[in-house]
Amino acid sequence: MRKHFFAFATLALGFLLSAAELPLSKFMERARNPNSGSTFAALSGQIQHRRAGGKVENASLYFAIIIQPERSTGQIIIDGSEGYLIGQTRLSGDSETTVTPMVGSQAQEAARLGYMGIRPSDLTMSFLYYPVVRELEPVTLSGIAPCRVVLLETPDKSEQVRVYISRDHYFPLKAEFIKAGEKEPYRTLETSGFTKKNDLYYCSKINLDGPGWRTRITFDGDEAKLGVFDAARPPQIIRRLK
Repeated sequence: MRKHFFAFATLALGFLLSAAELPLSKFMERARNPNSGSTFAALSGQIQHRRAGGKVENASLYFAIIIQPERSTGQIIIDGSEGYLIGQTRLSGDSETTVTPMVGSQAQEAARLGYMGIRPSDLTMSFLYYPVVRELEPVTLSGIAPCRVVLLETPDKSEQVRVYISRDHYFPLKAEFIKAGEKEPYRTLETSGFTKKNDLYYCSKINLDGPGWRTRITFDGDEAKLGVFDAARPPQIIRRLK
Protein backbone atom coordinates (compact mmCIF):
# COMPACT_ATOMS: atom_id res chain seq x y z
CA MET A 1 0.00 0.00 0.00
CA ARG A 2 1.36 3.40 -0.86
CA LYS A 3 0.23 6.88 0.14
CA HIS A 4 1.33 10.41 -0.64
CA PHE A 5 2.29 12.83 2.11
CA PHE A 6 2.94 16.57 2.29
CA ALA A 7 5.27 17.18 5.23
CA PHE A 8 6.55 20.61 6.39
CA ALA A 9 4.39 21.80 3.51
CA THR A 10 6.44 19.53 1.23
CA LEU A 11 5.08 16.61 -0.79
CA ALA A 12 6.55 13.22 0.02
CA LEU A 13 5.78 9.57 -0.61
CA GLY A 14 5.13 7.53 2.53
CA PHE A 15 5.65 3.79 2.42
CA LEU A 16 3.70 1.84 5.01
CA LEU A 17 6.43 -0.63 5.92
CA SER A 18 8.78 -0.95 8.86
CA ALA A 19 11.97 1.03 8.46
CA ALA A 20 13.44 0.18 11.86
CA GLU A 21 15.92 -2.25 10.31
CA LEU A 22 16.92 -0.17 7.30
CA PRO A 23 20.55 1.01 7.34
CA LEU A 24 20.70 4.71 8.20
CA SER A 25 22.02 5.61 4.74
CA LYS A 26 19.03 3.93 3.06
CA PHE A 27 16.57 5.41 5.52
CA MET A 28 17.90 8.92 4.93
CA GLU A 29 17.90 8.40 1.18
CA ARG A 30 14.15 7.75 1.30
CA ALA A 31 13.52 10.67 3.64
CA ARG A 32 15.54 13.04 1.45
CA ASN A 33 14.24 11.87 -1.92
CA PRO A 34 10.58 10.96 -1.38
CA ASN A 35 9.30 11.61 -4.89
CA SER A 36 9.74 9.27 -7.81
CA GLY A 37 7.45 11.55 -9.80
CA SER A 38 6.66 15.26 -9.74
CA THR A 39 4.07 17.02 -7.61
CA PHE A 40 3.01 20.54 -6.67
CA ALA A 41 1.20 22.37 -3.90
CA ALA A 42 -0.09 25.89 -3.29
CA LEU A 43 -1.17 26.73 0.25
CA SER A 44 -2.62 29.88 1.76
CA GLY A 45 -2.79 30.51 5.46
CA GLN A 46 -1.98 32.64 8.46
CA ILE A 47 1.01 33.21 10.71
CA GLN A 48 0.50 34.02 14.38
CA HIS A 49 3.54 35.15 16.32
CA ARG A 50 3.86 36.14 19.94
CA ARG A 51 6.76 37.16 22.13
CA ALA A 52 6.78 37.07 25.90
CA GLY A 53 4.76 39.96 27.27
CA GLY A 54 3.64 41.08 23.83
CA LYS A 55 0.50 40.89 21.72
CA VAL A 56 -0.19 38.33 19.01
CA GLU A 57 1.03 39.50 15.61
CA ASN A 58 -0.78 38.20 12.52
CA ALA A 59 0.28 37.94 8.89
CA SER A 60 -1.01 36.18 5.78
CA LEU A 61 1.20 33.52 4.22
CA TYR A 62 1.31 32.01 0.75
CA PHE A 63 3.51 28.99 0.06
CA ALA A 64 3.91 27.26 -3.30
CA ILE A 65 6.23 24.45 -4.29
CA ILE A 66 6.98 22.23 -7.28
CA ILE A 67 8.86 19.05 -6.41
CA GLN A 68 10.66 17.09 -9.10
CA PRO A 69 13.05 14.13 -8.62
CA GLU A 70 16.19 16.27 -8.99
CA ARG A 71 15.03 19.70 -7.84
CA SER A 72 12.40 21.70 -5.98
CA THR A 73 11.24 25.25 -6.61
CA GLY A 74 9.30 27.09 -3.92
CA GLN A 75 7.93 30.50 -3.04
CA ILE A 76 6.90 32.21 0.20
CA ILE A 77 4.98 35.51 0.36
CA ILE A 78 4.03 37.32 3.58
CA ASP A 79 1.19 39.86 3.50
CA GLY A 80 1.64 40.15 -0.26
CA SER A 81 4.69 42.39 0.10
CA GLU A 82 7.62 40.28 1.37
CA GLY A 83 8.56 37.31 -0.76
CA TYR A 84 11.30 34.73 -1.30
CA LEU A 85 12.09 32.19 -4.00
CA ILE A 86 13.56 28.90 -2.80
CA GLY A 87 15.60 26.60 -5.02
CA GLN A 88 16.84 23.19 -4.00
CA THR A 89 18.81 20.80 -6.21
CA ARG A 90 19.44 17.13 -5.47
CA LEU A 91 22.10 15.61 -7.70
CA SER A 92 24.34 12.59 -7.02
CA GLY A 93 23.37 12.62 -3.35
CA ASP A 94 24.34 16.25 -2.83
CA SER A 95 21.97 19.13 -2.22
CA GLU A 96 22.17 22.89 -2.50
CA THR A 97 19.52 25.31 -1.27
CA THR A 98 19.25 28.95 -2.31
CA VAL A 99 16.91 31.63 -0.94
CA THR A 100 16.45 34.77 -3.03
CA PRO A 101 14.34 37.80 -2.03
CA MET A 102 11.82 38.56 -4.76
CA VAL A 103 12.18 41.71 -6.80
CA GLY A 104 10.20 44.45 -5.06
CA SER A 105 10.19 42.67 -1.71
CA GLN A 106 9.96 45.20 1.11
CA ALA A 107 12.22 43.31 3.50
CA GLN A 108 15.09 40.88 3.62
CA GLU A 109 14.93 37.44 5.20
CA ALA A 110 16.44 38.68 8.45
CA ALA A 111 13.57 41.14 8.85
CA ARG A 112 9.97 40.06 9.40
CA LEU A 113 10.22 36.39 8.46
CA GLY A 114 13.31 35.91 10.59
CA TYR A 115 11.76 37.94 13.40
CA MET A 116 8.96 35.37 13.52
CA GLY A 117 11.50 32.55 13.77
CA ILE A 118 10.84 31.21 10.27
CA ARG A 119 13.36 30.37 7.58
CA PRO A 120 12.05 30.00 4.01
CA SER A 121 13.98 26.74 3.75
CA ASP A 122 12.10 25.30 6.76
CA LEU A 123 9.10 24.61 4.54
CA THR A 124 11.20 22.73 1.99
CA MET A 125 12.94 20.69 4.72
CA SER A 126 16.40 21.74 3.56
CA PHE A 127 17.84 20.74 6.94
CA LEU A 128 17.26 17.10 5.99
CA TYR A 129 20.09 17.42 3.48
CA TYR A 130 22.72 18.49 6.00
CA PRO A 131 25.53 15.95 6.51
CA VAL A 132 24.66 13.18 8.97
CA VAL A 133 26.60 13.13 12.25
CA ARG A 134 25.05 10.01 13.79
CA GLU A 135 21.79 8.31 14.69
CA LEU A 136 20.45 8.69 18.23
CA GLU A 137 18.11 6.50 20.25
CA PRO A 138 14.62 6.10 18.73
CA VAL A 139 11.71 8.01 20.25
CA THR A 140 7.93 7.67 20.15
CA LEU A 141 6.35 11.13 19.90
CA SER A 142 3.04 11.71 21.68
CA GLY A 143 2.98 8.02 22.48
CA ILE A 144 1.83 7.03 18.97
CA ALA A 145 4.47 8.03 16.40
CA PRO A 146 7.66 5.93 16.43
CA CYS A 147 10.58 7.97 15.07
CA ARG A 148 14.20 7.43 14.19
CA VAL A 149 16.21 10.36 15.53
CA VAL A 150 19.09 11.63 13.41
CA LEU A 151 21.63 14.31 14.27
CA LEU A 152 22.62 16.46 11.29
CA GLU A 153 25.09 19.34 10.99
CA THR A 154 25.34 22.35 8.70
CA PRO A 155 28.28 22.24 6.25
CA ASP A 156 29.92 25.17 8.07
CA LYS A 157 29.43 23.38 11.42
CA SER A 158 27.69 26.40 12.93
CA GLU A 159 24.56 24.47 13.84
CA GLN A 160 23.28 20.96 14.44
CA VAL A 161 19.73 19.74 13.92
CA ARG A 162 18.17 16.86 15.81
CA VAL A 163 15.45 15.52 13.52
CA TYR A 164 12.67 13.11 14.53
CA ILE A 165 11.69 11.24 11.35
CA SER A 166 8.60 9.04 11.20
CA ARG A 167 9.90 5.49 11.12
CA ASP A 168 7.10 4.23 8.92
CA HIS A 169 6.45 7.22 6.64
CA TYR A 170 9.94 8.74 6.27
CA PHE A 171 9.00 12.36 6.96
CA PRO A 172 10.16 14.58 9.83
CA LEU A 173 7.70 15.36 12.62
CA LYS A 174 10.04 17.48 14.71
CA ALA A 175 13.34 19.33 14.29
CA GLU A 176 15.44 20.89 17.05
CA PHE A 177 18.05 23.45 16.00
CA ILE A 178 21.12 23.69 18.24
CA LYS A 179 23.91 26.25 17.90
CA ALA A 180 27.49 24.96 17.84
CA GLY A 181 28.86 24.47 21.35
CA GLU A 182 25.43 24.46 22.99
CA LYS A 183 23.28 21.58 24.23
CA GLU A 184 19.75 22.97 24.22
CA PRO A 185 17.83 23.95 21.06
CA TYR A 186 17.26 27.64 20.41
CA ARG A 187 14.51 26.86 17.90
CA THR A 188 12.11 23.93 17.55
CA LEU A 189 9.78 23.09 14.66
CA GLU A 190 6.88 20.63 14.84
CA THR A 191 4.19 19.59 12.39
CA SER A 192 0.62 18.35 12.86
CA GLY A 193 -2.78 18.23 11.21
CA PHE A 194 -1.99 16.08 8.17
CA THR A 195 -4.90 16.47 5.77
CA LYS A 196 -5.77 14.66 2.54
CA LYS A 197 -6.68 16.41 -0.71
CA ASN A 198 -6.58 14.98 -4.24
CA ASP A 199 -4.97 11.80 -2.87
CA LEU A 200 -2.14 13.86 -1.40
CA TYR A 201 -1.51 14.76 2.21
CA TYR A 202 -0.30 18.15 3.42
CA CYS A 203 0.64 19.46 6.83
CA SER A 204 -1.94 22.03 7.89
CA LYS A 205 -0.15 23.22 11.05
CA ILE A 206 3.46 24.08 11.78
CA ASN A 207 4.54 25.24 15.22
CA LEU A 208 7.86 26.93 15.93
CA ASP A 209 9.14 28.14 19.27
CA GLY A 210 12.22 29.35 21.06
CA PRO A 211 13.10 31.15 24.30
CA GLY A 212 10.45 33.84 24.80
CA TRP A 213 8.59 33.42 21.49
CA ARG A 214 6.16 31.15 19.68
CA THR A 215 4.91 31.03 16.08
CA ARG A 216 2.08 29.07 14.50
CA ILE A 217 1.47 28.58 10.78
CA THR A 218 -1.99 27.35 9.80
CA PHE A 219 -2.95 26.56 6.22
CA ASP A 220 -6.54 26.84 4.98
CA GLY A 221 -7.82 23.51 3.68
CA ASP A 222 -10.40 25.16 1.42
CA GLU A 223 -7.65 27.11 -0.35
CA ALA A 224 -5.16 24.25 -0.65
CA LYS A 225 -4.24 23.10 -4.16
CA LEU A 226 -2.28 19.87 -4.62
CA GLY A 227 -1.67 17.67 -7.62
CA VAL A 228 0.67 15.88 -9.99
CA PHE A 229 3.00 18.28 -11.81
CA ASP A 230 2.80 18.25 -15.61
CA ALA A 231 5.63 20.18 -17.27
CA ALA A 232 3.57 20.48 -20.45
CA ARG A 233 0.81 22.23 -18.52
CA PRO A 234 2.47 23.70 -15.44
CA PRO A 235 0.18 25.05 -12.72
CA GLN A 236 0.15 28.82 -12.35
CA ILE A 237 1.11 28.87 -8.69
CA ILE A 238 4.14 31.23 -8.62
CA ARG A 239 2.82 34.72 -7.82
CA ARG A 240 4.04 38.27 -8.04
CA LEU A 241 4.13 40.62 -5.10
CA LYS A 242 1.33 43.15 -4.76
